[in-house]
Amino acid sequence: MKMNSFKQFFQEKTLLGLIEFFDLGPGLDNIPAKLDSGNGAYNVLHGVDIQYQGDKVFFRTVNNKTLVKPLIEKIEINVGEEKFTERPVVKFDVVVGGQLYKDTLFSISNRTSNIYKILVGKDFIEKKLDAIIDVSQENIADKNIDVKV
Repeated sequence: MKMNSFKQFFQEKTLLGLIEFFDLGPGLDNIPAKLDSGNGAYNVLHGVDIQYQGDKVFFRTVNNKTLVKPLIEKIEINVGEEKFTERPVVKFDVVVGGQLYKDTLFSISNRTSNIYKILVGKDFIEKKLDAIIDVSQENIADKNIDVKV
């Protein structure tokens, strides 16, 4: 799609805050998520006690909920200083601001030391949410705020 003008570009985007609430299913609703336009990897969901059994991955997540999900793939992430960690990747149907995004990929990682148990990556922000992030705002996804240019 060709952009007609700078103004049109902004008018066609969704405006989101730095922190938005994500629903990932029963028992996993209203989870504050941090939008990170610098994170080029998958979205990340907190998970501990990760175990594999065939093509399934078991883990404990937010609200101490234990999940079993089909394993999509395993990825290696550089966590700094050339140290790598393996993470499972699973899919969730996600609701943000009343909008459903099916089959959204998440890697699972221990985010115990992080305030936000979901980190949203650049690809999802750009390609699915089609959003602009206002870092001074929080929880505005369902408010349908227009971008003023």
